[in-house]
Amino acid sequence: MMGGGIGESQPTRRTLAVGGRPAYNPAMPRRTDTAAYEVTQPLAKRDRVRAEAVARIPAWYSPWGHLAFPSCVGLGLIALAVRTLDHPTPLELLFVPLVLVAVNFNEWHIHRNVLHRRSWPLEVLFWRHTPEHHVIFVRDDMAMRSTREFRLVLIPFYGIVAIFVSELPITLGLWFLASHNLAALWVATTMGYVVAYEWLHLAYHLPATSVIGRNRLVARLRRHHAIHHTPELMQRWNFNVTIPLADRVLGTVYRGPLPGAVPAAAGRPASAARA
Repeated sequence: MMGGGIGESQPTRRTLAVGGRPAYNPAMPRRTDTAAYEVTQPLAKRDRVRAEAVARIPAWYSPWGHLAFPSCVGLGLIALAVRTLDHPTPLELLFVPLVLVAVNFNEWHIHRNVLHRRSWPLEVLFWRHTPEHHVIFVRDDMAMRSTREFRLVLIPFYGIVAIFVSELPITLGLWFLASHNLAALWVATTMGYVVAYEWLHLAYHLPATSVIGRNRLVARLRRHHAIHHTPELMQRWNFNVTIPLADRVLGTVYRGPLPGAVPAAAGRPASAARA
């Protein structure tokens, strides 16, 4: 599972400067020092990074298409998987919560060790996430300013297909070595998790005063995620985007005092982490 954002994938493009360092530089050492990104940037600098990221969004980009494609693919695969179920036993249905727990821990692992640590061959995910997504969206200024910024939050539209394909060995193993029902439950549960991840992450980056933002569950989960969007804390705390189960078990829920309030754009409340 991946947090969104638009990074620099072409060395010939202009790079973003954060803390005096380029946000994308293929010549940088393999072990990237993230200290420059672990400081909350002034609003003016965040606005510059945001403006450059938005300017790179293609004219043909459709925010609602970006949201609809993975949602429809995920829901379609869930429906197809459910249709293949053949009187699952109670023991087989117990597989669902086990998968949910496993995927929650995998979400934590990917967020911590891929999105926040540069690792080959998935380096582009780091550049899209840590130096850009986390510079633009900070704890007290979490809200997107237009629907075009869906592209800065959602995973790439093809991400759910890539996840489904990467999980095919497990799906086929369950189908041929265990039971068709377990394979179908695996697909339904993992695809449901991806869709939930996308919807929840997008909800956290809506204005806290919106109809969705005011929802109690969304507000509570947004607070957990907003603390992670404190640059000074992001490399060590609050890695779960969905339910913070792995964070609690692994001791990465931040409970200390928060750094000072971060200025938000004019007319926008700085309240994401306190909603």
